Amino acid sequence: MAFNFEDNKKDAVVLLNAVAQELNTDDMNQAGRVFRAVLQSIRDRLPVNEAVHFAAQLPIIWKGIYFDQYEPDKVPITIRDAQAWLDYIRSKNAFAANNDFQQDEEIAHAFRAVFNTLQKYISEGQLQQVKQALHQDIQEMLEV
Repeated sequence: MAFNFEDNKKDAVVLLNAVAQELNTDDMNQAGRVFRAVLQSIRDRLPVNEAVHFAAQLPIIWKGIYFDQYEPDKVPITIRDAQAWLDYIRSKNAFAANNDFQQDEEIAHAFRAVFNTLQKYISEGQLQQVKQALHQDIQEMLEV
């Protein structure tokens, strides 16, 4: 089977465009920064096996971004309240923190937007496992 870079690029762009649409932005760089920060935050909250199963459903380019700077021996991180979760997402990307995440509501919106997008691309069972790995305060942010 041939490895087709163009197909992999197209799959990654489709997902990025879906995130941008959910964020209501035409700025693909912003959508990419936000998506990366939220994806990597979710990754760090999951036990290693669940993180790998989750990543298996992402387009190959997003898998690379997802696992960039991953430290399996330091996960899952413990975050039990919404504010700590927002601060953690903000910490994942300094440029996003200064430009995209100036207010907590912007981060909460980004988290919901990414999760809503993932619901269209990740199996329901896998996404439910991700949601269950999040503390109740964080899960409630998705229900707004």
